[in-house]
Amino acid sequence: MDLAADGAVESALPNPQEAAELRAALKHLRAQPRGWVFSCKFALCVLLTAVGVGVVLQPEWWCRVTGVVLIGCMFAHAAELQHETLHNLAYRSRRANAVAGIVLGLPMLISFAAYKAAHLRHHRDLGTSMNREFFDYGDQYGVEERSKFGTFVDWTVRFTMVHHYVLFVANLGRSLIVSDFGGESARVSRRIRRDHCLAFAMLLTLSVLSWSLESGVIVWVWLLPLALVAGPVHALIEVPEHYGCETLNRDPFANTRTIRSNRILTWFTNSNNFHVEHHLMPNLPLERLPDLHSEVRDRIRYFNRGYLEYFGKLLQRRSR
Repeated sequence: MDLAADGAVESALPNPQEAAELRAALKHLRAQPRGWVFSCKFALCVLLTAVGVGVVLQPEWWCRVTGVVLIGCMFAHAAELQHETLHNLAYRSRRANAVAGIVLGLPMLISFAAYKAAHLRHHRDLGTSMNREFFDYGDQYGVEERSKFGTFVDWTVRFTMVHHYVLFVANLGRSLIVSDFGGESARVSRRIRRDHCLAFAMLLTLSVLSWSLESGVIVWVWLLPLALVAGPVHALIEVPEHYGCETLNRDPFANTRTIRSNRILTWFTNSNNFHVEHHLMPNLPLERLPDLHSEVRDRIRYFNRGYLEYFGKLLQRRSR
């Protein structure tokens, strides 16, 4: 089965009959992707990024700080929008989803093809020892006993996303020598090479632009936002999804967490805060996840009323 060619993979509940009955009861929520909705989200992301670029290029220090923060946040938001394209939920056309996904992944050096293949396997394997995530944070779900130093290293890796960038460099090298990727089909490998070559072209373009203008434009509009803001913000969004949940339990009500947040953060995470709901019905357009939440919220085992509540409780547990 070529996972990269599939729009989504249904999550498994412990009892197949229970799963079928639950999905049948919720089928009224199913809907076709509305491309105009995603286009509006995409356009707003581009607009806010452009505003950030305009602000960061001003000479005042506070403008540069503000611009770096805004650009970095939009890079992280673009990764959340890219997640929607992985499931072919942004547009009805697979090609349109792929084009949008490739563009959205460029700022954070995320290969659309590699992310899609790994992410759909994650949906299939969550709840088993085979589960792996595309963004590797080492001790992914906090299940191993660590010393204080080991814990510090783990969280440093998470918030700097250093593993992701090291992997990008390694995969770029493979792409430039036209090598296939282990565990992936020849077609997926070609697509992964395509994504890395496009990212490399983007980096070369920004570097040439900086050199020709004799300025540090690549530093201000990409490198600093990526390293100082996008990576940590992305980790803040991604870590709560399964961290501390029952990740060897096939039930999405047990292996995944939902965070009911305000409208701004729901927009910023592209409704990915309703993560139990997403794993329960991965074919459901993401803007319908709040509706699904209303139907199943009483069954969710891991639930927080906001990201501040979640990380506050996490810090309390870690400080004991």
